[in-house]
Parts: sequence; structure tokens; C-alpha cells
Amino acid sequence: MDVELPIDVAEQLEENDETVAETLAALARDHVQMQDSINAYTDRDDEGAGPDSNPLETNPPIAELLGFQLESIGDGEAVVTIEPGPEHANPMGTLHGGVLCDIGDLAMGAAYGSTLGDDESFTTLELDVKFRRPVWEQPLTATGQVMDAGRTVGLVTCDITGPEGELVAHLQSVCLTLRGESAKGR
Repeated sequence: MDVELPIDVAEQLEENDETVAETLAALARDHVQMQDSINAYTDRDDEGAGPDSNPLETNPPIAELLGFQLESIGDGEAVVTIEPGPEHANPMGTLHGGVLCDIGDLAMGAAYGSTLGDDESFTTLELDVKFRRPVWEQPLTATGQVMDAGRTVGLVTCDITGPEGELVAHLQSVCLTLRGESAKGR
């Protein structure tokens, strides 16, 4: 994606401001990508028809914002990855626990969502996380799996692992399946 700076901004930058120009262009590209992701979710058909309307087929806006990548989804399982950077750090310099909660929540939600019918949606009733070890800037994989999908309530788990398969965090959620009017617009 090629994004040009507005001419009035580009003209105000001096020749030695190349780094500033590159940073501004990168921010503009990120903004366009985020807007595209938001539009993919807000412009979809509430009836759930058509490939453009399936929110499970695209990276959701939160994934774009935090740098997650939805790698695979289907049959009650989903895999989400992240390569965290310094922007994901907590005050101690390790990966912020909220980022681990978010990636695990996305993996579990996508896994649960993959088991639902076109006319169904869901909401999370409970989310529990157990942090096992601190991590810094290393690639992580979150694997969400539906453990039990009842007609109304489901149990989903997620292991977040590091590059050597070491367990970083374990999450569990309880999801409530929504149908009919409750599912519309969700």
C-alpha cells in the first residue's frame, strides 16, 4: 500500500527530515489499514450473507491495532500470532499482561465463533488468565480451542506459547451463544 503525504506537509519538511517523512508516511499507511479493517466490520451485512460479511474471515480492528495476525480458524480452533515490540511493554519492560489477555481472547473468540451457525453470535461471560512467565520481544502463538460447546454455553481454552513451545499464559473463557434478536448486529 503506497500512501503519499499531503503536499502541504511534505513542503514543510526540510531535506534532513527524511526520517520524519518516513514515519509520517508509515503512520498514514497504518491509519488507512486500520480504517479498512474497521470498515470491513461496520459495513458488513447484518444478515450474515456473503464472504465480505463474515467477521471471522478478516483480522478484526483490535488485531490491526495491537499487531496480531489471525493465522487459522475452523472446527473449534483458532491460531493467532504476534511479534511484540517495545510498544507492547509494561512499565517493567516486559510484555503487558493486557496484550496477552487480548490475544488469548481473540483466539478463543474466533475458535468459538467458528462453531456457530450463520444466524448465531456470542458474548464472553467470563475470562480467566494465568500468567506463567514474563516475555519480552519474542514471537508468541495463541491457540484457542473449544473444549465443550453446549447449546447455550461453551467452555474455551487458550495456550499462549513462545518460540520454543514454552507456556507463557493459559486462558479460559465461558461463552454464551446468542440467537434471534439477541444475535443481530453482533
